Amino acid sequence: MAAQFQLEIITPTQVFDEGVVDYLRAPGVDGAFGVMAGHTASIMALDVGEIKVVKGKVEAIYAATKGFAEITESGVQLLVESAEPKADIDLPRAQEAFDRAKDLLSRKQDESVDEARAEVALKRAMNRLRVGGK
Repeated sequence: MAAQFQLEIITPTQVFDEGVVDYLRAPGVDGAFGVMAGHTASIMALDVGEIKVVKGKVEAIYAATKGFAEITESGVQLLVESAEPKADIDLPRAQEAFDRAKDLLSRKQDESVDEARAEVALKRAMNRLRVGGK
């Protein structure tokens, strides 16, 4: 691998082709991990969290959901359920999702509430608020 590598962030509806990058930090299920040129090839499971991409002195930040990272000699592909660039995050909408999820979790004794789904929604909303608020 050269001193840089190719990066694509792929969702079911969109591809973010970051091109040649210097560094990537992604949210693994066992904690955040970084990738630089020359990283060992691997496949890693991703959790909800922040993706940070560094190209020279420019950083790009995404709020992302679960997926997988495929790291090869030629580059990295992140296959995720969704990814949203920081600049595109609608903070009022994220706050509404957060409030809705908190409300559902406060009523988890109610049999109509899907607690697991509400917890995932809360985690995604918190991530979007954190990334969008930076």
